[in-house]
Amino acid sequence: MSATKEQKPSHSQLNSLLEHYQSGRYEDAEKLAISITQQFPHHPFSWKVLAAVLKQTGRISEALVASQKAVEIDPEDAEAHSNLGNTLKELGRLEEAEASHRQAIELKPDLAEAHSNLGNTLKALGRFKEAEASYRQAIALKPSFAEAHNNLGVALKELGRLEEAEASYRETIALKSDFFEAHSNLGNALQELGRLEEAEESHRQAIAVKPENAEVHRNLGVTLKELGRLDEAEASYREAIELNPDYVEAHINLGITLQELGRLEESEASFTQAIALKPDFAETWNNLGNTLQSLGRLEDAEEKYRNAIALEPDYANAFWNLSGVAKTIQDAEHWVDKCLTADANNMRAKLTKAALRFYQGDRADFDNLMQSKFKDHSFMRSFSWVFSLPNLPELCFNRWSFYDAIVKQSKRSRPFYEFGVWRGAAFKYLIKSFKKGYGFDTFTGLPEDWNVGSGIEKAGTYSSDGNVPNIKGGEFIVGKFEDTLPIFYSERRPMASVINFDADLYSSTICALNFSKSVMDKDTVLIFDEFIINESWEQGEFKALNEFCSINNYTYEVVAISFFTKQVAVKLIGI
Repeated sequence: MSATKEQKPSHSQLNSLLEHYQSGRYEDAEKLAISITQQFPHHPFSWKVLAAVLKQTGRISEALVASQKAVEIDPEDAEAHSNLGNTLKELGRLEEAEASHRQAIELKPDLAEAHSNLGNTLKALGRFKEAEASYRQAIALKPSFAEAHNNLGVALKELGRLEEAEASYRETIALKSDFFEAHSNLGNALQELGRLEEAEESHRQAIAVKPENAEVHRNLGVTLKELGRLDEAEASYREAIELNPDYVEAHINLGITLQELGRLEESEASFTQAIALKPDFAETWNNLGNTLQSLGRLEDAEEKYRNAIALEPDYANAFWNLSGVAKTIQDAEHWVDKCLTADANNMRAKLTKAALRFYQGDRADFDNLMQSKFKDHSFMRSFSWVFSLPNLPELCFNRWSFYDAIVKQSKRSRPFYEFGVWRGAAFKYLIKSFKKGYGFDTFTGLPEDWNVGSGIEKAGTYSSDGNVPNIKGGEFIVGKFEDTLPIFYSERRPMASVINFDADLYSSTICALNFSKSVMDKDTVLIFDEFIINESWEQGEFKALNEFCSINNYTYEVVAISFFTKQVAVKLIGI
């Protein structure tokens, strides 16, 4: 029913109502809208404004009643139908929302906003191709419609058409330079395209528009982490958490970054906080397990992995991680099998299974893989080297059980030496057995880029920010090996029980080997921390050891290995 002349509010009332709403004075707008609807219950405009005010103030169910009233009063009002559709969408009643938007378009086919709103609903329904068509129709009707360009980009990104999504976001920004969502969306698309420097710039543009938005600070952190700038990533995650202390994803990202920075106690705290906020997220429990395993708290780590699996019974990665805290080959194989049941295509589990079977006397899987396209895989090359040795070395499943195995084979009355200390996790573990240790490191990270085959670890990675550990019984020599070792070994030094080579690089390892010859004998155990498994493992510590032995006419016996942590321990023969 349309309002008669006598039922209309005055122009003054309507102008005041519109001014209150457009100025954000929602309390005043609501009071006036209620007053007008009471005086003129059949005038649709006041109901439409009341619905908009209630929607803006988060009272969606009340807004629905007002929107429905506006449509009831004037069923020919296309805008009222579209507004009703938006309210239904916010309430999750998507099919009804779609019907309302289609009704609006039927009444007014050239209403660009109705096409765009229909696109939003179709996008929420996961019908991205249809959403794309709706946004394109809205843009055809109104080429300057920035929101439609942005939402078209979102739909295209969901369809995997990232370059087209990028173009839509850039068009949005050209139309409206301070469009926060478009800058943020562009940053995310560029990150997926691997254009990280451009992604960083877009995220920073978004932050300039809306610095109080926690999500974009977190997104910037993700980009910075991928760029290898972990300290800056940490700062971005902390800013996100400062803005939104309950931001679970930011706590998780911070925990992962701190883990990579070697600040394990802080990493544990971040994951624990994330779990307190969202205890049913399996991935966080798994990540916490990884941190605890890196801290040597294997039973605690196992508990967290099991918690992850309780929440997500087919969590392949958690099953894999449980194999890394196993105590026996049979236990490890059990968890590898569980991993493969959850994910039959898990390559590391499939290949490692063959190695575990070989250790139990069954080489069929290994032989089959050696006849397949995987024969040149870095895992298979590693296994082949181990299986070609005169005797199978002791097999360990994590670095701590590996160290325990080495301690049993060493002379504990002697000190140990470690090349590559980082934050001292291994040093703290070994000092419990040997009481005295010498640690060598720049404490500023890798002195040069390290090519691991699958990527490059940049110079400066594994920095402890110049912080030298304070560990009872530890003596730390700070600087590059080529500068410090000639001076250190100019004095007579005690024979080594264990020498832990954890400097990663071929150049650093061969330098340490050559200078440490004077403290080695047949009882010294040499540990290499990144000896096998990496894609280019033959060009790193493996190459350094074999070159050292060749020059000095030594051979070596491999006494322990871990396929899970890439470690190998040897004793020299002929020294």
